[in-house]
Amino acid sequence: MAVIERYREWYEHERDSNDKMIGMLEGVPADRRDDARYARALTLAGHLPACRENWLDMIRHGETDLVDWWPQDVTLADLRPRYGRLESAWTEYLGSLTDEELVKDFEFKDGGHWWRWNVEGQVAQLNGHAPYHRGQIAQIVDSLGGETVATDYVEWAMPRDPRWGGPIER
Repeated sequence: MAVIERYREWYEHERDSNDKMIGMLEGVPADRRDDARYARALTLAGHLPACRENWLDMIRHGETDLVDWWPQDVTLADLRPRYGRLESAWTEYLGSLTDEELVKDFEFKDGGHWWRWNVEGQVAQLNGHAPYHRGQIAQIVDSLGGETVATDYVEWAMPRDPRWGGPIER
């Protein structure tokens, strides 16, 4: 299996997890959505696409007009359309990426300085970044009386694996 195939698979898991995360936010009782914790959860949910949008832009172009990394004006109604656009862009990008391109360096400007990193390093970092913040969001949703949903990779991957047949009798 090509290395890029693994990242494509992991991104499909991320897309599924994003859908579940937004569903968790939608499930918070309406009378709890004025709570400051809910606003924090929306900010975290807005931070994830901002990171993906900015890093895709920096990988492709170095630096252009980046979006706010920590948007404070996120609304629940904005999330599904934004994630839809973002996920289309990343699916297209990963679909065209090759193993040879993964190891290439790219340069970007951040904090007034120029930096160099390889594409695979950033793609891998983003795969670890999203679960961290989705976990924070799940904790907030739980604290506000909403229902949480498992977004662990194993919950997503095992039913898709033809070798998985459920529990083994011993």
